[in-house]
Amino acid sequence: MSEAFDATKVRKAVLTVALLNFAYFFVEFFIALSAGSVSLLADSVDFLEDTSINLLIFIALGWPLAKRAVMGKLMAIVILAPAAFAA
Repeated sequence: MSEAFDATKVRKAVLTVALLNFAYFFVEFFIALSAGSVSLLADSVDFLEDTSINLLIFIALGWPLAKRAVMGKLMAIVILAPAAFAA
């Protein structure tokens, strides 16, 4: 039996994931600083990117479909920003 899409439950799950990503950023960031690891520091920044993407998804799930398409473009920019910075 197929259940209908429940945006409220999905939004709650996405927000939980965003908060967990944000919390883990701090864990990995401070471990990277104490270990002097640039690799861990870069990986910790990736958790901030994951957080921002999940927050954008959380916001967009409350919008009509046409506005979600605009949010998809914004998410693409967020994903490409670290690559542009690294280049």
